[in-house]
Amino acid sequence: MISGGIIDYHPLLLGCAAALLIMAAAISILIFRVIFPTIITHPWRLPPKDSQRSKLDKKSTVVLAGSFNPPHLGHLVMIRYLAERYGRVICCIGVNPNKQYEVTPQSRAEILREMLNYDGGCNNVTVEVVSGYIWRFARTQNASLFFRGIRTWDADGGDERTLQILNTWGPLILGWIWPMKTIFLEGDPQYRHVSSTLVRQ
Repeated sequence: MISGGIIDYHPLLLGCAAALLIMAAAISILIFRVIFPTIITHPWRLPPKDSQRSKLDKKSTVVLAGSFNPPHLGHLVMIRYLAERYGRVICCIGVNPNKQYEVTPQSRAEILREMLNYDGGCNNVTVEVVSGYIWRFARTQNASLFFRGIRTWDADGGDERTLQILNTWGPLILGWIWPMKTIFLEGDPQYRHVSSTLVRQ
C-alpha cells in the first residue's frame, strides 16, 4: 500500500523476505564450507596459551571420526594434538550394520583405548563405537567441531568431500539442526606412508 508517497509493506511480506534472506545466507555459508574446506596442515600449531582462542578450545568438546581399521601411529599423533588443544576429544568409530569387517569396530575401539592408555597424556580422550549418524551422536555430546584425519587433501579429498556433504546437509534435512563445522587434519608427513590397509596386510 502507498500512503503519502511512502510504500507501506505488509508485515507478513517483510517477515517472508527476512526469512528468505536468512535462508540464502545460511545456504551460502554451507556451500562455501564444502567448496573451500578447512584444512589444518602439518606442522599443527596451538593457539597462544593465554589467548581467548585457547581458553575457548579448552572448554570445547570435539569429535574425531574415522574407521580406525585398525588404529596406528598416524592416528595417535593426531589424537595427541587434539587432546592438547581441546578440553574433551571423542574418537568415534562408525558402524555399518550391512558391512562385514575383518577387524570388528569393538576390537578397533579396544585397540585404540589400549594405545591411548599406553601412550599416556590423553586423559581427556574417550573412544566410542557409534551406530547410525555420527553427527547425531556428536550433538548428544555437545560437540562443537567435527574432525576428520586425512593423509593430504590431494590424496583423500575426493572421498572426504562426499562425507563432508553428508555431514553438512544431513543434520539440516534429517534433524532440522545447524551442522557443526568439519575440519580436516592432514597427517604428520613421517606417518603418511602408514595406512590402515597397510597395517592389516
